[in-house]
Amino acid sequence: MSFTNLFIAGLLLAAALLPGVTAAAPEPSRESQPPGAPVLRVMVDPRVELLSLIFQLAGNREYSQPKVDSYAKDVAAQFDAAHDHPVVRLAAELRHTRGVSYDAVMGMAVHLTDTEQPQLRTALTPWPESLDQRWPAPSASNFVHLAGQFVRDARFPEFLQSHRELYATTTSRLQSLLDQHAHLEWFPAYFGERSQAAFTVIPALLNGGNCYGAHFKDSAGHEELFCLLGVWQTDAAGLPEFTESMLPTVVHEFCHSYANPIIDRHESELQAAGQKLFRSVAAQMRSQAYGNAATMLRESLVRACTVRYVRQFSGAEAASRAIDREQKRGFLWMRELSDLLGDYETHRETCRTLDDFAPRLVAFFSEYAEGFAERSQALAAKQPKVSSMSPANGATAVDPGQKEIKVVFDRPMRDASWSMCGSGPHCPNSTGQAHYDAQRTTWTVPVALKPGWDYEFSLNCESYKGFQSEDGVPLESVPVTFHTADLPKAAETR
Repeated sequence: MSFTNLFIAGLLLAAALLPGVTAAAPEPSRESQPPGAPVLRVMVDPRVELLSLIFQLAGNREYSQPKVDSYAKDVAAQFDAAHDHPVVRLAAELRHTRGVSYDAVMGMAVHLTDTEQPQLRTALTPWPESLDQRWPAPSASNFVHLAGQFVRDARFPEFLQSHRELYATTTSRLQSLLDQHAHLEWFPAYFGERSQAAFTVIPALLNGGNCYGAHFKDSAGHEELFCLLGVWQTDAAGLPEFTESMLPTVVHEFCHSYANPIIDRHESELQAAGQKLFRSVAAQMRSQAYGNAATMLRESLVRACTVRYVRQFSGAEAASRAIDREQKRGFLWMRELSDLLGDYETHRETCRTLDDFAPRLVAFFSEYAEGFAERSQALAAKQPKVSSMSPANGATAVDPGQKEIKVVFDRPMRDASWSMCGSGPHCPNSTGQAHYDAQRTTWTVPVALKPGWDYEFSLNCESYKGFQSEDGVPLESVPVTFHTADLPKAAETR
């Protein structure tokens, strides 16, 4: 099936979005792409920039982490006075009362016609399956109306026009990377063809490291699949930079458009197993904004599919490293789920699409959840524990002259491996090399402390789990806080 003409509608939309501004890179050459590869479009999308901006002003942390400093300063200069705009107030209300945040915001962005006179691209009755239900219908319509008012009041088109050169550089760099290294032919081959699906990667300049998968489907069945790729890396000139290490993220976000519907169609069959698994990893999932069992299961399948992509194009060792990273994020079943998808890959004669394989996925989660409590208890018994600390965790009058932080564990630890997670003025300043004692049960780091100061860090964290037993079992993250005493008055006057 040829995908050559699939993106004509998308091109027309892109032209309407930002008159006079080069938002989209030139079409890639079909001759350079593998047979069966979908046409890939890269564009800075004004709809995404607009909604990211509104929810940044509304206080959403995930939209307040821009890494392109010059762009962030320009945003602040033009829009900081708009914090009290009606659409910003409504966004804040929706965030607090309905949980409209993260992917719900970006899902709404791709359901808008444009930013000149924004309207919804589809009726809300019946509710479109591609729009998050956290948006209540009356509020959604009101939000779109107020967003159009914000565009005019805050001179948003002028802002877009003044950054056309940045947008062109961003799209050109990302398009070049994807043309050279992405393997979009994998998607129809792996999941099954969706003949009316078009692929778009949108670099989101206000989103930092936060990325999302979204899709839009019209009444005729035409689909647009989106990877909204946060921009978190810049070059020496402060311009967005994209590297091959970002490709699995692109794959991950596109996988959502395929994997999420499979999980959703089998929600009732997966509910009991999902709840049982979620209870055991709820804190870690919520720390990543995965607030319920259904979201955790969607993420599980997306991440396992991404592992299979990595295995096919980067090899078994790279896939194994990816599995390790996912397990550290709480997806403890990732290796077994990846192996199950390997079974799908070898039996395509009976399962033409991953949807055909769904009964096996349901059975896997049910069986894994059945024995998960026992496995979790066994793992907990192997996990190292902190026996004591100096200063004590939570202490409120620590001597600022103390030169070391010591942590004592209940068993020998892996040598030369630790993760003291934290940054900024409230993380202790290290003055030397951390080390274990001869028994590897006491870890010491030299520090310089200030008087009258709050300190906080953690031993291990979501992304870094260097504290491990000698058997390689990581310490569960331990948040640490303490406060140093003020200097005595006599000491202050000397």
